[in-house]
Amino acid sequence: MKYIKVAATAAAIALAATACGGGDGKKDDDSGAGKDPAQLKVWMMGDGTTEQTNFLKGVETEFKQKHPNTAVQIKYVPWPQVATTFQKAAAGGEGPDVTELGNTDVQSHIEQGNLADVTDEMSGWADNKTLNKTAIANDQADGKTYAVPWYGGVRAIWYRKDWFDELKIQPPANWADLVAAAKKVQDAKKVPGIGAPSDQTNALVSFIWGNGGEVAVKDGGKWTGKLDQPQAVEAVNFYAGLVSKEKVAPEKYVGKNELDGPQRDFALGKLGMYIDGSWALAQMKKISPKNADKWAVFPIPAKTGGNAPVMAGGSDLAVWKDSKAKKAAFDYITILNNAANAKKWADISGFSSMRSDVQFSDPALAPFTQIATNTKFTPISAGWGDFEQSKKVLPNAVKAIMQGKSADDEMKKANEQANELLNQ
Repeated sequence: MKYIKVAATAAAIALAATACGGGDGKKDDDSGAGKDPAQLKVWMMGDGTTEQTNFLKGVETEFKQKHPNTAVQIKYVPWPQVATTFQKAAAGGEGPDVTELGNTDVQSHIEQGNLADVTDEMSGWADNKTLNKTAIANDQADGKTYAVPWYGGVRAIWYRKDWFDELKIQPPANWADLVAAAKKVQDAKKVPGIGAPSDQTNALVSFIWGNGGEVAVKDGGKWTGKLDQPQAVEAVNFYAGLVSKEKVAPEKYVGKNELDGPQRDFALGKLGMYIDGSWALAQMKKISPKNADKWAVFPIPAKTGGNAPVMAGGSDLAVWKDSKAKKAAFDYITILNNAANAKKWADISGFSSMRSDVQFSDPALAPFTQIATNTKFTPISAGWGDFEQSKKVLPNAVKAIMQGKSADDEMKKANEQANELLNQ
């Protein structure tokens, strides 16, 4: 995936002036023998909320039981700065010891040689057996493992259950139902029926998959784009048409993502439906706690019925290749992602643990567990980060279509970019 956004801030990341890996100047070998480092540098993505900061302090306390002389330094990297921050780290030799990574960025980092091989460490970690096997496969290359699945999540459509009950609307089972429900809510409640921001790749791929389409398929070691095929073109045209044709989604979200308006508007009762993940619940409760008991979710529907596959997005944990404290770094990962801490983080963040023995405590999030049984991965390619983030291939195509450009033309251009970027 693209990273999944917990929250983004404008704060800048200060690259430490200390030696790479936060060591005490005494080099540990790759097995981590020797003195503990004086400092372990940990990079987390997004915003350092109070809840997350307190959670990580607890992890550090547990870590220091094994490494009492090591201080843990947490740095938060705002999601919009992720790409440039890692580029500087790779080029300048100033990386962390432990880092969170968006799971769709892992292959790119492996390709660039940024991550340490943790195959042996994973084999020696008993909890390895609880981790999602598909997610582990995404962290491997050439038979070696370079990251550890941490948390994940899927998207669904949040809706106002009280309005649906009042208007006798059943959760939509197909695209036609979705439009009809949006129109009925819009007419009755005088708010837009659904939010359809153009910068929402994870939702867009569900509509493509829900119409029998693909982003790209791998054949003979090469990715071949499928975005110019009728199924993908129709799906993207339908999504864009929620704004331009059906007029059930507002134009103000064009060029934006789900956090730039839709989430807040939905929480405040100014929007009938919007697409987001389980992690959104905590933030929406902060925005409008009085409405929390009125929200529910249903799966993104396929065109003709049933649930569309959903993208299994999330974050993984890795040891930076240049770390001088690899053993301590992997120890930190195992503590951060042990059963107790994985449970705490799932409840704090609203993201699903990648451990099979950890479930949500909040019953409101239970539907996401079932929705997640129908997941797919986007192309596991080192070029996916560029496709999704720096080039924003699908968002740019959808934005243009929403603004009146030809869907066939825009998706043809998007497919040419897929062929180029996914085969880097």
